[in-house]
Amino acid sequence: MDGIYEYILDDLNLSGKLILDAAVGAAGATYHWAKKISQQGGNSKIIAVDNDFSGGWKEKIKKRLGEYSAFVELKEADIFDLSFLEDESIDIINCDDTIVFLNPVPLKLITAFKGFSRVLKENGLLIITSELPVSLEDDKENEGQWRRWQLAKAVYDLKGDTWSVEPRPEEVKSSLELLGFDIYDEKVFPARKIDDYQTTLEEWRGVMLRDIEGLDWINLKPALAEEIDSVCRKINNNGFMICPPTYVLKCTKGVERT
Repeated sequence: MDGIYEYILDDLNLSGKLILDAAVGAAGATYHWAKKISQQGGNSKIIAVDNDFSGGWKEKIKKRLGEYSAFVELKEADIFDLSFLEDESIDIINCDDTIVFLNPVPLKLITAFKGFSRVLKENGLLIITSELPVSLEDDKENEGQWRRWQLAKAVYDLKGDTWSVEPRPEEVKSSLELLGFDIYDEKVFPARKIDDYQTTLEEWRGVMLRDIEGLDWINLKPALAEEIDSVCRKINNNGFMICPPTYVLKCTKGVERT
């Protein structure tokens, strides 16, 4: 992922900026942003939003960020409700691997982007990073990751939540343009193998087991737990995990179309 973050951050001035990280997740992207802030003088702040920091996630994130956690405020909130932020108070929004949760497209996606537009300053930046939908047909090596995502989506459905198919770039760009964002640069990064995947896989396993524990589908729980372990065994036997192709959209806030 370092190449992606080099592309995102190399031309950004992060001095004296207020940055919204929507949503922080496991803080993989946040680490790179906070490190860049440190390199540019350390006088900026990241408000890292997520709707669930249970299970000791705040402590895990702070540990991952290390010394760079000094530049990050962790805020438990829903990115569909940014009422805690003033109008035009944010310089940059980082939206990394988030829009998959903003579906079903297009209405929830547009709702989130409208909230982003409200809190962004004039000419503020919105940086979107998202994976393309995983396809088993196009890449048989991708079976482990494909099974991981399909199982996660199924559990979300059983919880009554929605983890929809990742929106494709053209869908996202249409929503952005409707709300007046101007896309000034974009790039697609090819799929790649990840050899040091164990931490990510173990975190995923822990989250999934916690999620199925809260399900009302009592008879399904043992089968789902076994399937989670089966996916982990599949990926461990492969010795790698594939990260799907990833696209980046760099946008500036313009004028909403009417």
